Amino acid sequence: MVNGNFIEKLPLQFLNKTIANKIESMSDNLKIFRDEYLNANSWGQRKNGVPLDLLDNLSNEELEVAEKELIEKLSLKDDWPIHGLGHIKSQKALPKLYNLLQKSKKGMKVSIAHSIFQISKDEEMINVILTEMPKLKHWSEIIHKLYLLPTFKDEKIDALLNSYREHKDYLVAYNATQAMGQSKIIFEIKK
Repeated sequence: MVNGNFIEKLPLQFLNKTIANKIESMSDNLKIFRDEYLNANSWGQRKNGVPLDLLDNLSNEELEVAEKELIEKLSLKDDWPIHGLGHIKSQKALPKLYNLLQKSKKGMKVSIAHSIFQISKDEEMINVILTEMPKLKHWSEIIHKLYLLPTFKDEKIDALLNSYREHKDYLVAYNATQAMGQSKIIFEIKK
């Protein structure tokens, strides 16, 4: 057991170094978040998708700063701030997200509905997903959104996701199967 006076007995230099290390660590985490998440704009930074783990590595103080900066970046031009705010369950972002939802279409609308659902469990977002997913036509946009669907844990959305397993595009069908957490051979061996 540590004596309650332990901190009082530490040399001032040690305390200042500890505080400096904590501040340096905080700024390093925020710098990484800002460089690799908030301001990521190259293909190399974005090719593997939204790095939500960068948010998970922030302290509570850093997360408050990140939340504020993500809310400031909200727009229909980039869905990364939208995904980040959903991931951290930002109640402060809900008014802006609902506003953006009204202005959005197709894939962006799916991303916003997903984030709103993550934050508030608003069941109307299920209907948004069921309406907007079938409007997506390009395989890459469909695949990107498929991985959002399992988090709803809803029977109708699960059925929609399952229907993509029979999609004419192999990559869509394969990724739908992966998103469901199942493995399925979706090719036939011809004799």
